[in-house]
Amino acid sequence: MKLYALALSPFAARARLALRLKGIDYEMVAPPGGGPRSPEFLAINPIGKIPVLETDNGLRIAESETIIDYLEDVCPEPSLTPDDASMRARMRNAIRTLESYVTPALFRLFKQIDPAGRDEKVVEAEFGQLANGLALVEHFVDDAEYVAGGAVSKADCMLLPTLLLCDVVSPLFGRDDPMKSHPVLAGYKEKARRHPDMGAIWGETAAALENAGS
Repeated sequence: MKLYALALSPFAARARLALRLKGIDYEMVAPPGGGPRSPEFLAINPIGKIPVLETDNGLRIAESETIIDYLEDVCPEPSLTPDDASMRARMRNAIRTLESYVTPALFRLFKQIDPAGRDEKVVEAEFGQLANGLALVEHFVDDAEYVAGGAVSKADCMLLPTLLLCDVVSPLFGRDDPMKSHPVLAGYKEKARRHPDMGAIWGETAAALENAGS
């Protein structure tokens, strides 16, 4: 398998974590043509975003969550889905809340990174949305190493890299660690990073981001 991705992308880290947890060998390659908006990459994924998984038979799958679902379908063991129906619902609630209320606010904040074109009112509003989203997600996260069900799941693949993105974005605006107001998420982040695979993906992604900024 081939994963079009960059080591510094927290969204690619979601798929990379799932591949690692399932023990699937893959080759990670940068988007051709110099970036995800290049004509070469748009021919692969017209959405113009990474990651994209290309299977050995040439199937190309965009979007991190869809990639994880595909991997779960074709390689069901080890499972990234809780056995218990209530825990599966908790997992899905955590994911949908994350993607509906946290990820969009982070995307909108990225548009405000340049101080020269920054609208402080927009920044204030988006950090408010981010705080609200994190509080909502926290409602569906166990005070444990894993989001739900006592074992690593798709929700961990989605949430942990997003918390890393929160860590990266906040200092760019002179903001404190957003986890200070969300003790369950803060505790989860620290516990989850002790897991060998989750900790490795966090470390690799964080190091790539630091190198890119230096």
